[in-house]
Amino acid sequence: MANAFSISRLSSFEQCRLQYKYRYIDRVPSVVEGIEAFMGSRVHEALQALYDLVKLRTVQSREWLESVYDDLWRKNASEALKIVKAGRTSEDYREFGKKCLGDYYQTYQPFDQAKVVKTEEFIEFPVSHGGRTYRFCGVLDRLDWNDRENIFEIHDYKTSGTLPSQEEADTDPQLGLYHLAVRSKWPEAEKVKLVWHYLAFNKQLESSRGARELDALQETIINRIEEVEACRDFPPTRSTLCEWCGYQSLCPMWKHPLAAAELPANTYLQDPGVKLVMRYAELEAEKEELQARIFGLEQELALVEEAALALAAKDGLRVIDGPDHRLFITIRDEWAAPIRREHEREWEELRSLLLKENRYIDVSTVNSQMLTRMLREWPAEFRDKVQKFLVLKKVRKAELKPKK
Repeated sequence: MANAFSISRLSSFEQCRLQYKYRYIDRVPSVVEGIEAFMGSRVHEALQALYDLVKLRTVQSREWLESVYDDLWRKNASEALKIVKAGRTSEDYREFGKKCLGDYYQTYQPFDQAKVVKTEEFIEFPVSHGGRTYRFCGVLDRLDWNDRENIFEIHDYKTSGTLPSQEEADTDPQLGLYHLAVRSKWPEAEKVKLVWHYLAFNKQLESSRGARELDALQETIINRIEEVEACRDFPPTRSTLCEWCGYQSLCPMWKHPLAAAELPANTYLQDPGVKLVMRYAELEAEKEELQARIFGLEQELALVEEAALALAAKDGLRVIDGPDHRLFITIRDEWAAPIRREHEREWEELRSLLLKENRYIDVSTVNSQMLTRMLREWPAEFRDKVQKFLVLKKVRKAELKPKK
């Protein structure tokens, strides 16, 4: 494997495999940057500037920190910044980041809680389990040495608008992996304090990992890496995260809607795709009208059938004559299997009996819908055995949905 893995890389795969392919396999540059990510980067850079001086035993003022942030914002801002949330402006985000920094400064000044070792340090380290080893990488926002407790502290700044629970912090993989990075450089660092600074809330969360937890984490991460490495199919996943994606203009989920939105009004209706959707919508509407008519006819037909059956029973008839047709009446009892949703107890007992007597196979069949669901749940070893018998079919369908 040529490239080291990271938490962001694994998260990208979980969120959308196509985005992962664009970013990490095809190496396609993202054409936009979200304003939230931009703000977070500037906040990190400002705190790095502050702590690089703290490391030299120089503490600058809050006003200095805010001016560094403003200067970084001004130098790096561009028209490519994407604002997704309606009603928000670039200035709103700039002020929000500045408030985060101001609150942080007031809470931690004079920044003598520990000794700064590294700031914004790129790290690369091994993740190993069961004879399998992969390279992993990341960036430490800040590494401190707490000489009061004789312990390293890994600090991570978050500008997210959500605050996790302590339980979520205790199972978060990122800083757990960074603990491994610190331990790979300083083997004596068995215990490391993990610290998250949720700047939007001016709140600090702390956690730690024991040897057993670190071993379980490495196993989990390696299993996820091997799933990524084995993947050969990269379908798009549509979600709310799409709004922040920098590959929408390439994505088959978004390519045409975005291109169509840019068309002038007088040419929009002439676009081949737009015309197809319009015709599809017309046919769907016509189909719905016909289905409503068919439903009404079926209801009336059922009433007529009931009347014919009642007449046949009353007069002892099996054929009823008409000018152009005849109704042939069948009235008999026959056995039928219980329907699970209507007779669940009888259905379960019948199934148990058939299984017990080795007769279930006589009345069973392979159902594709059930099989598809079970393939997601069966163990991988059994799934591989079953998959040898499956037929790969391409699904081709169109589904009309209204614009929201």
